[in-house]
Amino acid sequence: MTDILVRLIRSLSPAEKRQFKLRAKKQQQEKAYVILFDLIDQSDKTDWKHIKQQFQKRYPASSAESAASYLFQSVTEVLVQNKIKTDDGFKLMYGIMKADLFRQRNLLDQSFTEIRSLLPIAEKTQRLALRYLLKRAQLNYFSENNFEGINEKTLIAEQQNARDLLKDLRNEQEHYSLYEILKHRLGNQLQKGATGKKRALDDLVLSELAIVNNKTKHHLESRKLHLLFQSFYFTRIGDYQSALKTFYVLNTLFEKNAQLRPNPPIDYYSTLDGILDSLKMICHYDEMPYFIEKLHQLDQDHYPDYFRFLVKKTVLLYELSQYAYSEQWENAVDLIRITPVSCFRDFALVHEQKQAVLIFYASRAFFHTRHLKKAVKFLNEVLLKKTLDYTLPYYRVCRLFNIVLHYEMNDLEYLEYEIRSYKRFFKGKNALYPLEKYIFRVVSLSPSRNLRYKNQQLWKQLQPLRNTAGKGADEILLMHYFDFMEWAAEKFR
Repeated sequence: MTDILVRLIRSLSPAEKRQFKLRAKKQQQEKAYVILFDLIDQSDKTDWKHIKQQFQKRYPASSAESAASYLFQSVTEVLVQNKIKTDDGFKLMYGIMKADLFRQRNLLDQSFTEIRSLLPIAEKTQRLALRYLLKRAQLNYFSENNFEGINEKTLIAEQQNARDLLKDLRNEQEHYSLYEILKHRLGNQLQKGATGKKRALDDLVLSELAIVNNKTKHHLESRKLHLLFQSFYFTRIGDYQSALKTFYVLNTLFEKNAQLRPNPPIDYYSTLDGILDSLKMICHYDEMPYFIEKLHQLDQDHYPDYFRFLVKKTVLLYELSQYAYSEQWENAVDLIRITPVSCFRDFALVHEQKQAVLIFYASRAFFHTRHLKKAVKFLNEVLLKKTLDYTLPYYRVCRLFNIVLHYEMNDLEYLEYEIRSYKRFFKGKNALYPLEKYIFRVVSLSPSRNLRYKNQQLWKQLQPLRNTAGKGADEILLMHYFDFMEWAAEKFR
């Protein structure tokens, strides 16, 4: 829980921090949990052990864990109260809880007053589950009040509204189910070519078409899920033109329903992020500026600071990826230099993989402009983190690229140690790829220190290893970020 607390506090905006401090000031006695809050907020380190040591110096008789537990609860309450004021979904959940509380205390009129005040809010939201709970609470009130003042025709109409909501909710759930199974199959089961993938997904496509063609009313959420399903499917089977068309239709759907966006519009952000990631994966970089601009438009004053910061970092990531693809390294370095350092630092709401890829692109820009020490400094932001899942591809590519950097710096002593460490770590089920064995062999031969005729002989000796390297799906994924095969070949020219 302590690590989660650190991440939560690091995600707070200045306004949210002020609200927490104002809430804490209402208590008269000195508060250890406020001191802990300041330590986490002001410390350069995110390691709980370091923060705990600083806290114990101030409060040797207090339990840091107890203070952290109370602090977590206090910060969460501030954030929840903020969301109740700004988010219709939170208002509905909070209002439904209040209505149920009044009902339990036999304050039926007050309960119905609360329900009635929520009905206009419910009509504006796409949260079908909350709308059904509200409708069910309304019908419960009618029943417990012996249907006073309501005729049978009105009662039946209200019951039909509840049935319709359940039908719509079931339709939405079916869309979610198919989309989730599609993602699971593509992410965990299918390792074949495009044709094999298409055959393995035929049953899902037919089921999805059946849902789309039924007579149920399709709300925004179900239409969004239908388009996400299509875009995911077309991208993975290699039908990129159809995928592109779906991306534009999906974005138009969000723009036409701008009034239904929550504050902040995290769904729209996630959709744009997914579209840009797919375009990057299929190398359609020329289509990316349109969606990057749409993402940039989400950086608006009336959205929370943490969301705006998330948008800024994501825009920066895709702009750097564009420069990397077009090999505009000087432009990439210029962008990095005019960007505040805070945009490159770890941020609680940014997924670790996204953060690592952002740092990697910055490091690669400095590598290609021969600022090798800066490249290493950036990459260390990833390699020295203790919370990473070291088995994932983004970490592996960073470690392998780190070896490339140190080879270019002629740091032979470090290379010997790092390669040994790399081999020890990636063994067993995470065995070395042929690509990695090839790179290690190239580094050990040190072609940049040899005469040309010797390198020509070594190049011939390396051919069997070279022919097996870079062919597997995992190796292709690594080379999506950096062409290690081309780099190795260049050393022998």
